Amino acid sequence: MTYAVLLILGLAAIWWWTSHVPVSPPLVPELSARIPFPAIRLDDPGTAIANLDRKDEIVIPHEYATLVIKFPLTKPVSLAVTAPIEAGFTRAALVETICEQYENVYDIEEATATTKPLPPDERARLGRNRTDGLYGIWGHDLPELVLTAVHWTRSPDSRVHIEPHVEVRPKPELTA
Repeated sequence: MTYAVLLILGLAAIWWWTSHVPVSPPLVPELSARIPFPAIRLDDPGTAIANLDRKDEIVIPHEYATLVIKFPLTKPVSLAVTAPIEAGFTRAALVETICEQYENVYDIEEATATTKPLPPDERARLGRNRTDGLYGIWGHDLPELVLTAVHWTRSPDSRVHIEPHVEVRPKPELTA
């Protein structure tokens, strides 16, 4: 009987101690990281990946993330993405994921828009007209967009956010 009482008191003390004393250190956000890229055309990931240096280097060491696409969208979109390997996103996998997601966004915009983009020869200097699809793409077609960097952060609650830095560079004209 004495042993049972001592056991119960011991378990109660252990329960009280673990419920009142922090066991793990508080979560700290990782420093944000910027990954530079040479100008990568979003409409041609195959060529871009073939020309990458250190394409198998893991640049985001997390398997799951949220890709935030803001440009050239009127309504930014957050998309859940998964790395092809558990260790995280390699440089090549990151470029491929971003290019695929941009292509998906443009396809969804085309499918959901009632106001379609003007044909390229009618646009003159004004660029792509704003369409009224799910994202409201304006100003630029996919072949004009170039990925120059990626900025990623991990919040204290372990959510990883990836924001690509996309610029506009017209495709060079081929001379005959």
